[in-house]
Amino acid sequence: MTSLTLSLKHAPFRDERRCGACGASFVAEEDSGSRMITMTPAGADPFTALMCGGCHSKWSHGSTVTLRPLPRVAP
Repeated sequence: MTSLTLSLKHAPFRDERRCGACGASFVAEEDSGSRMITMTPAGADPFTALMCGGCHSKWSHGSTVTLRPLPRVAP
C-alpha cells in the first residue's frame, strides 16, 4: 500500500445506528461525541465505521479498537 487517506468527522444521522466498536445502539444526533471514520487505501474501496463518543475517546487516548463497517445504505 502506497498511501492511506483517513477522515474523522462528526456524524449526525437521522436514524438509530450502532457503534462499530462496542455495538451500543444510539441516535447520533443526540450523541455529540459520535464520529465517523473513513479509511481509503490507494486504489481500494473506502472502509467507513461509526464510533460512539466513549469509544472515540478511548481510541483517541491510545486504546486499540476493532471496528465493524457501517452498513451501506442503498441509494
